[in-house]
Amino acid sequence: MTLPKVYLYNFSCDDHSLTDLEYLLGEQRFEYCAKMKSVKAGLCSAYAFLLLRYALKQEFGITDIPRFTYNEHGKPFLCGAEGIYFNMSHAAERVVCAVSRSPVGADIQDIRKMNLRTAEKFLTAGEFSAVSGITDENKLNAELCRLWCIKESYGKFTGKGFGEGFTGFEADSLAAAGKIRWVRRDNYFISVCGES
Repeated sequence: MTLPKVYLYNFSCDDHSLTDLEYLLGEQRFEYCAKMKSVKAGLCSAYAFLLLRYALKQEFGITDIPRFTYNEHGKPFLCGAEGIYFNMSHAAERVVCAVSRSPVGADIQDIRKMNLRTAEKFLTAGEFSAVSGITDENKLNAELCRLWCIKESYGKFTGKGFGEGFTGFEADSLAAAGKIRWVRRDNYFISVCGES
């Protein structure tokens, strides 16, 4: 069994515009990034794609600009690269990409203020009860972001995203079963989900 390879990039000191990166993105991805709701969102998506290109070259020797197909829930797959799986995510000025020979989901989440009303939509009753007892606002925000990050990587792994609902499974149970690995780096959580 091959474990997913995970790549992380901090582009906070990079001053490229989306147009500067066009030749590296290819037409399909450039148009996708250019249509995003903000310039920053487009750049985040572009850097995630460039990190994918780097990971594919490092792990599988793929140098062509990747093209995607999508499942009914919007999860991307590589065209013409059967048996190679990937997942990308971005938050603030960080991007993460995981590549594997088996299905994989990855998420990165910057720690930010979250309220319990929002959290109730993605936590199980047990998780909600546990976080409701956290009185320190910084610790509460960090825990909510950690749980969201884990659940998001699982939804991306299954290919169903939030459409499946996140209240039907416990984040830490997935971690205990060996399906999820997560880490905190500075003000971010990173979670990767795979078959094992």
